[in-house]
Amino acid sequence: MYTSVFERAGSEVTDKVTLFRSVADFQQLHEVAGKGGHITIIGGGFLGSELACALGYKTKSTKGSVTQVYPEYGNMAKVLPEYLSRWTTDKVKSEGVDIITHSTVKDVTTTPDGKLKLSFDTGKEVGFIYTFSLVYTL
Repeated sequence: MYTSVFERAGSEVTDKVTLFRSVADFQQLHEVAGKGGHITIIGGGFLGSELACALGYKTKSTKGSVTQVYPEYGNMAKVLPEYLSRWTTDKVKSEGVDIITHSTVKDVTTTPDGKLKLSFDTGKEVGFIYTFSLVYTL
């Protein structure tokens, strides 16, 4: 589902999107976080949640920001009981990560000034004003 949304968007979007799979991907994101950029992570499983915590911690000292988006009510909700999922979500938030729950990306576009805008199935739209890397971990 997410792949088709981003593939459909064209190179002006895909050049700013990373499918997180390797150490090199993490190094690239760590660099963005170190420069005070914004990173949005799509996915609330183990990989997405760990990545959100690590990068959220990094951006505390760089004035960057991290947002995590997923369709469930909490981090790792597909595999953890509700009380542990809520505890994990609170832990991710404590690292400075902005969490958007119950949301699936329906569209991604660029603004006239080259920034990305995500549209969700909830009708909400979020535009990003920082250097932007979008990571999906599904």
